[in-house]
Amino acid sequence: MIPQQFIEEIQSRTDIVEVTSGYISLKRTGRNFKALCPFHGEKTPSLIISHQKQIFHCFGCGQGGGVFQFLMLMEKVTFPEAVEMLAKRLGLEIPYQKGNATKTKEALYEVIDKAASLFCENLSTSKGYQHILNYLIKRGIAKETIKTFRLGYAPSGNFLLRQMRKDGFTLEALEKTSLVTSADSGFRDLFRNRIIFPIFDVRSRIVGFGARISKDVADAPKYINSLENQLYSKRNHLYGLNFSKEDISKEGTAIVVEGYLDMIIPFMRGIRNIVASLGTALTFEQIRLIKRYTSQVILVYDSDKAGQAAALRSLDLLLENDLKVQVVTLPSGFDPDSLVRKKGKDYFLKAMDERKDFFDYKFDILSTLYDRESIEGKSKIAAQMLSTIDKLNSEISKYEYIRKLASKLMVREEIMIAEFRQIFSRAKGVPRYSPDSSGTGRKETSMIKRELLPIAEKVLLKFMLTSPKAFSLVRKSLKEEYFSSSLARKTVTYLFKALSMKEGCEVQRLLASVNDEEISGFTSHILMDESIPQDKDTFKDSLGKLRKKGTQETKKVLKNKIREAEIKGDGELLKELITEYGKINNETLHGPSV
Repeated sequence: MIPQQFIEEIQSRTDIVEVTSGYISLKRTGRNFKALCPFHGEKTPSLIISHQKQIFHCFGCGQGGGVFQFLMLMEKVTFPEAVEMLAKRLGLEIPYQKGNATKTKEALYEVIDKAASLFCENLSTSKGYQHILNYLIKRGIAKETIKTFRLGYAPSGNFLLRQMRKDGFTLEALEKTSLVTSADSGFRDLFRNRIIFPIFDVRSRIVGFGARISKDVADAPKYINSLENQLYSKRNHLYGLNFSKEDISKEGTAIVVEGYLDMIIPFMRGIRNIVASLGTALTFEQIRLIKRYTSQVILVYDSDKAGQAAALRSLDLLLENDLKVQVVTLPSGFDPDSLVRKKGKDYFLKAMDERKDFFDYKFDILSTLYDRESIEGKSKIAAQMLSTIDKLNSEISKYEYIRKLASKLMVREEIMIAEFRQIFSRAKGVPRYSPDSSGTGRKETSMIKRELLPIAEKVLLKFMLTSPKAFSLVRKSLKEEYFSSSLARKTVTYLFKALSMKEGCEVQRLLASVNDEEISGFTSHILMDESIPQDKDTFKDSLGKLRKKGTQETKKVLKNKIREAEIKGDGELLKELITEYGKINNETLHGPSV
């Protein structure tokens, strides 16, 4: 485990405003800062960051908490990983205690990094694989590039299995990182006779591998990837983002290509704001990664039918997540890798200058598939174009593109608008996007449920979160079940269990331990709500009201139990119930002083 004292030290030395401003644009409003919430789509800022309280809260989706919770949401990491990120930022080493899950995960990173080093050594030191090195150089990949991207080679047989076992790594660790697979015949290397492309996360840690076959073999796939495991999930990563994220932010645009070499070759020729989608249409998770650094995307996929299909699938998801999208059509037979190698960087940039916006790109493709002069062709083109236009978040943009579509198809504007309304009218409150069967998308960060909460309970909760004395008093006087809201009961239960009577509920201590989205969002809302009274008289009155209400409910339940015990003639139980009833009566008459 990570010692709690160390977590609190990290928290005390970290400014939430400084951290959040590295991800989103903040605007000062009085004592606080405002921003567009990165956890759900919105046009009007509803995310508030308090420098004084060192918390954030979104009044739109309900997410909130401290700096750890912000990082967990933004980086999609666990609580220990968020602590690790901030510790690294401060230049501190975490004093791990034994038996920690994060330490186990760190061990897996060590396993996969060691494997990468062994693959790299095959190219850098072994003369036996000079032909592989010569092939890469012929493909325009210099030794400097090989070193930067840590490219390697996996030979035939169980090279990696033998070397890793020799170095003391367990079969379990090798299998957990999908470096080996098990079969009836035993364990064997996953990667054989393949050029290795390490896949990095945004923190430049290797999480998996892509592997290209080094020579043609019948029925063998050209590329394979690491299997999904604890460190690696293909949909959660963009190849090369760890190298290009700063340039993407600087340029304000992300160039998205398909494959490893499509990213590497342009990058090493000076086109630095580029990432690869790992050979597939973009996923929701990948788009969330892009949105951390820019709101504009240029798709540069292959010009073949597969590339067009991937671009079209990506368009809708990008637009739905409020990104501006343009598409580059490359000359036939070229991909970004081959175009830059054979025609040069300037030729690639010229092709970039001729990029089309999403509308023109999709319309031009559909015009080659359907006869836009026929009624049937117009209907099919209109239906597919309107489907994409409907993904836009701006009603003005929707209207202008519907007008443009009507003009292109030579249909009256009002007819096209009527067609749009007929096809895409939705009941209010239906989500704009939901998971599809292919798994390429999902809803944005879940909305924290909202429940009506009596003002007395709000007052008590805010006092509990800001005053150790009030926390102690509430804990002595009330039970969790006295609170009416399920979320309030959940939060109070957590507070009573996690914090001692003596230390009370100090906000920063709470946020340095809570690992529950609902609790952190709920408490940040209470803390940010300036309308909640904070005077002693209101606290005393609220405590009395809730205590009275709770004891009345408890007494009512006890009366029913006493009646049942009398009917059953259970004297021993009856005595216990009457004693408990008398105790509650006494507490009601002589409650704790405020």
